[in-house]
Amino acid sequence: MTADAPGTAITGFVHAEVMTDVDTGKPAFCLATDQSLGDFTQADTLDEVLKATATERARLNRIERLATEFFQAAATHEPRSWTVADSSTGMPLNGTCMAGCDGFHLELSSGTAANAEDVLCTQYDRANTTELQIGCGADNFGDWATLSVEIKSHPVHPDEAMRIPHAAVEVTEDHYIEDLDGNGLAVVIDKLEKRVAAMRVRHAELVRIRSEYLGRQA
Repeated sequence: MTADAPGTAITGFVHAEVMTDVDTGKPAFCLATDQSLGDFTQADTLDEVLKATATERARLNRIERLATEFFQAAATHEPRSWTVADSSTGMPLNGTCMAGCDGFHLELSSGTAANAEDVLCTQYDRANTTELQIGCGADNFGDWATLSVEIKSHPVHPDEAMRIPHAAVEVTEDHYIEDLDGNGLAVVIDKLEKRVAAMRVRHAELVRIRSEYLGRQA
């Protein structure tokens, strides 16, 4: 599935309803996954409901991935090239941004010299960052970005390996989301599932950007 594939369509639907069984007079949990409710039936076990919701959640994740790929592809532009003075040697540093770089590059706009190791291209998935209420011990630090993925490149770094686009994952360590009941844990699981789906998109983007960079070096 790619964003440039016209005709790609994903549909998700679940209808759930607690009704009174006309035969027994007892409450019944009913479920349908067909928009016309043609398969509307009573669920006998929780597993039946969880299986149906897991299938639809996977479809929603696919929709998010498709939308992310589409809008990221629409925002793609030609990498810009530039020259800045090396603050150590005074010699010009000639660089080209990695594809999709959305870094500010203050050293370019200000016209000041820069350390070759500090010039950074970056692409950060701000639109897909998941924030969770995380604390450490008795301290609650509020919302923390969790499992965010940043694609980076140091385009004029002396170590050529650092010029090749690579990923950095922002992980929160030794911090906890505590006092969760069943519903609270379900919310965390849902957020992490969405985050993993977004990370898969970032993986595809990293592969594309690295391929573009290595193609320019060939």
